[in-house]
Amino acid sequence: MPNKRPQVTLSIILRIFLEHIFIDNKLSPVNPLNKIHLFSIVVVSIMMSSGLYSQVQGPTKPPKDLKPIKVSEEEYKLGKLSFNPKTREIWFPCRVNQNEVLLEFAICDEFRGKLHESLLSTKVTPFEIQIAMKLLRWVPSERQIYRKFDESGKPIGVLKDDGKGRMEILVRYKGKDGKEVTEPIGNWVHNVNTKKVVGAGSWTYTGSKVIDGYFLAAEDGAIAAVYRYEGSLCNTFNPGSDDDELWFPITSKVPALDTEVTVIFKPLPDVEVPDAKKLVPDGTIKTEQEKI
Repeated sequence: MPNKRPQVTLSIILRIFLEHIFIDNKLSPVNPLNKIHLFSIVVVSIMMSSGLYSQVQGPTKPPKDLKPIKVSEEEYKLGKLSFNPKTREIWFPCRVNQNEVLLEFAICDEFRGKLHESLLSTKVTPFEIQIAMKLLRWVPSERQIYRKFDESGKPIGVLKDDGKGRMEILVRYKGKDGKEVTEPIGNWVHNVNTKKVVGAGSWTYTGSKVIDGYFLAAEDGAIAAVYRYEGSLCNTFNPGSDDDELWFPITSKVPALDTEVTVIFKPLPDVEVPDAKKLVPDGTIKTEQEKI
């Protein structure tokens, strides 16, 4: 299923509800006051699932007094994560959150609504990770995340890419034999149709977005998405990553639920992009072919 995020507005909910009370009330034995109580529960539920609740409460704010603390020449702490200023690597604790169900995310924080569809969860917030990335001079890619479609629903064109933001996400944990194992998190997730894993080196730091004062990664707890989402800090661009019905854990590889792991973000060099897929920077004059 292509990327489609449903838009639910309170005005629509209210109109339907009022019609039910004042037009159909004779057909219902339910007291209108009870209906209003029920309606309030429905509204809050829909608001929380659609993101409207966070808008009513105002933007999520970053942790207070967040500043790096030096542990050694090769480690600084920032909140609940650590980073190495020399290698520019970031690492933080996570736990296995799902090991069987359909996934949209590889990593989410424990405080937001995307948790039920995430492989790993963490107490580290997207704010902490984003601040660490900025301190370490990580440059987010501006590559296009969503495809365009024609009137018949067929995708048109290709996703343009600037070659920046490439990264690896590793997981470090103790195997069944008690020995420490470090491997790409992409080895734990595969496309249920093709059986191909997300694999190594498949991640791009896309940096999320701020819309009307809301930092989307913080509102959704979205840290690393296998089903591409502009609000996530990191995304994959594997074939099928625009389909929310394809990605499952490999149960034989993922440790038991609640197993503690350490996630490592490792920056990779920029890549060369073929001219046909190269993202044209703002202000650059497009060729006739690119205008089409």
